[in-house]
Amino acid sequence: MARFFYIKAYFALGGIILGAHLFVDAIKHIAQIFQISPFVLSIFIAPIATELPEKFNSVIWVRQGKDTLALGNITGAMVFQSSLIPALGIALTPWNLSELAVTSAVLALFGAGLVYLSLTFKKVLRPATLAFVAVFYVVFVVAAIMQ
Repeated sequence: MARFFYIKAYFALGGIILGAHLFVDAIKHIAQIFQISPFVLSIFIAPIATELPEKFNSVIWVRQGKDTLALGNITGAMVFQSSLIPALGIALTPWNLSELAVTSAVLALFGAGLVYLSLTFKKVLRPATLAFVAVFYVVFVVAAIMQ
């Protein structure tokens, strides 16, 4: 029985790796069709493709009264996406950052810093704070379009 579990796990891991390669190839192809940078396209599409399923699961669980499970799902996904994946990317790929890539990193860090400061000093995170931080995303979109 355990052997069957490991076989399924290897197939699942292989499917994830294959899906990731197909996803990256598709982004490159679509970027060429629309004549935009693959970086710009991936910064818009990748978060939606990776996090949207997690959000739908959480919405379903909240509607079922499983708030703790929903929050754990989102938190776990965010921790995984912000720790292991970037660490592997940094370790295994060359980093030749464009001006737009640096702009996106600075805006993300500044927005995260504002959220952190809000939590540190006010001890609460209000929707208005999150809405304000969304302005940084709009700034990035404008910068991407202008480039």
